Amino acid sequence: MRSSPVSPPPRFGVRATDRDSYGPAVASVAEKLGFGLMPWQRHVTEVALEHADGQLAYRDAVIATPRQSGKSSLVLALVVHRMLSAPQQRVAYAAQTRLAARTRLFEVWFPRIRRSPLRDMFGLSRATGAETLRCTNGSILTLLSTEEAAGHGETLDLGVLDEAWALTAAAEQSVRPAMVTRRNAQLWTISTAGTEKSAFLRSKVDAGRTVAQAGLTDGFAYFEWSAPDEADPGDPATWRACMPALGHTVDEATIAADLAAMDPAEFRRAYLCQWPEVAMEGWRVIPRDVWQAARL
Repeated sequence: MRSSPVSPPPRFGVRATDRDSYGPAVASVAEKLGFGLMPWQRHVTEVALEHADGQLAYRDAVIATPRQSGKSSLVLALVVHRMLSAPQQRVAYAAQTRLAARTRLFEVWFPRIRRSPLRDMFGLSRATGAETLRCTNGSILTLLSTEEAAGHGETLDLGVLDEAWALTAAAEQSVRPAMVTRRNAQLWTISTAGTEKSAFLRSKVDAGRTVAQAGLTDGFAYFEWSAPDEADPGDPATWRACMPALGHTVDEATIAADLAAMDPAEFRRAYLCQWPEVAMEGWRVIPRDVWQAARL
């Protein structure tokens, strides 16, 4: 059963259709792993995993959300579902660095799997450079080196580029050719807004906004939770409109404390998912000396 409309809705997002979806199956996997998907996570998986007679409607899924929204748990449920969905599935995961990806797999994801009813179905190889999560049905997850040639010659069913603000186009080039022969392959790109150097992610955001505004419902699934340029970063109403985890895993008191402690441009990027050309406007609205004095 599909969930009710998500609140807050994405600022930019492809709409749901009446197609069937594997999203509820991902939610079921999340429950087995010990957590429920938040409404925004359910919405993303239900739309991005729509299919017609088993053929996925979207080859690409791009998600932009503020930090601490639950991106990591969403990816875990997505990956485990894909590995269980059929034998011999091949999954590759990349984060901002290989060390970050390794830490997430070893210290966050695998311990949760080991505490779940799925524990007997998964094993972990810890060999440096060959870290692998294996399922008893032959499916495997490997960590992706983001060098351009890293994925060439391998076949992939699912690629996940996490913290894409820190990645370059080489990350996509390392996985997309390996997906070309796989009928239901998907590439997921997930991140908070980037910096001036995040050209790869920015190209995805610009394309996704165009797709969403055009009302397209196949090929490219895009979802963005962010604050409009003119939004007041200190207004809790702004937070409630763009932070899909607020009231679930994040509370307003924490956001207020971080607002007082952080550089305003970084607060806008991290919590409002705004890009530098918007975030740097903060000093024009609130002079730097006034902001610094308020933090003392």
